[in-house]
Amino acid sequence: MSFSFLFPGQGSQYNGMFKDHFEEFPEFSEILGQGEEFYKEDLKDIIFNDDPRLSDTYYTQPILLLMSYALYKVWERHGCPNPKVSAGHSLGEVSSLLCAGAFSLSGALKLIKYRASFMIESKGEMKTKMSAVLGLEGDKIVNILKNRRANFLEAVNLNAPQQTVIAGNADEVEAVKELLKTEGAKRIIDLTVSVPSHSSLMGIASSKLKLVLDDINIDEPKFSTIQNYDSKVSISETEVRHRLAEQISNPVQWVESMKKLKKYSLNEHLEMGPGKVLCSLAKQNRLSGSFSALDNIDTFKEKISEYGQK
Repeated sequence: MSFSFLFPGQGSQYNGMFKDHFEEFPEFSEILGQGEEFYKEDLKDIIFNDDPRLSDTYYTQPILLLMSYALYKVWERHGCPNPKVSAGHSLGEVSSLLCAGAFSLSGALKLIKYRASFMIESKGEMKTKMSAVLGLEGDKIVNILKNRRANFLEAVNLNAPQQTVIAGNADEVEAVKELLKTEGAKRIIDLTVSVPSHSSLMGIASSKLKLVLDDINIDEPKFSTIQNYDSKVSISETEVRHRLAEQISNPVQWVESMKKLKKYSLNEHLEMGPGKVLCSLAKQNRLSGSFSALDNIDTFKEKISEYGQK
């Protein structure tokens, strides 16, 4: 049976995630420990206590990457095969490339530490907000925002035909909500993120990240990753670096990425991180096959038993 991995990004985190996995699989404590040594922070305390830093970009990114990597290392230890192809949403793209062996863990941690820091710096003192708009076509949302005179207001995550995330100055996001509802939006949900990712405000961060990526070794991956910037699979180190740098200042092309994934005609899709946001988005994009969220330990054990070496 052929399958894909789906790696979630910021917004999928929740307090107490993977508690059962930490108790069952030593990889979780071992890998988180490596992250704590790198960051000189008690990341486990942030995960398992009601700590607001869990939604702070600087901490969210490494925690999500480490949790996805721990899942993969357990998967690998049990002799389970690699996916036919993978896709990661935003930060999840780095998680996918790490698990594919394109980066070492230290290289990936270095990358996202700079990535998060540059994104926070690019935001500056502006009060920003990201909100998911449900029930309205992405193209229509893009046109509404373009026709509205605003200092900073953009469509940044094209997640599904009826789900688009907008980002902007907090007041301008609030001001456009009524217009979006008048035009047909069914719900608008504010997201728990601290920077307006994938917007033009991240242009400086993108330029700085290009320099960091030049100093990070990238190896040939064990499986392909559909990248967010243009929904393509890179075939060279240069392409990987370019798409990773451009990703943070350009919209996530998730609808197009799911169209690309459809061409692989896979039977199953496994979400390699907390929650089931990407399973839900895959269904909204009419991706065929079955879907499993591996932060549920019973589901994870079932899939290990199904795919692992007997």
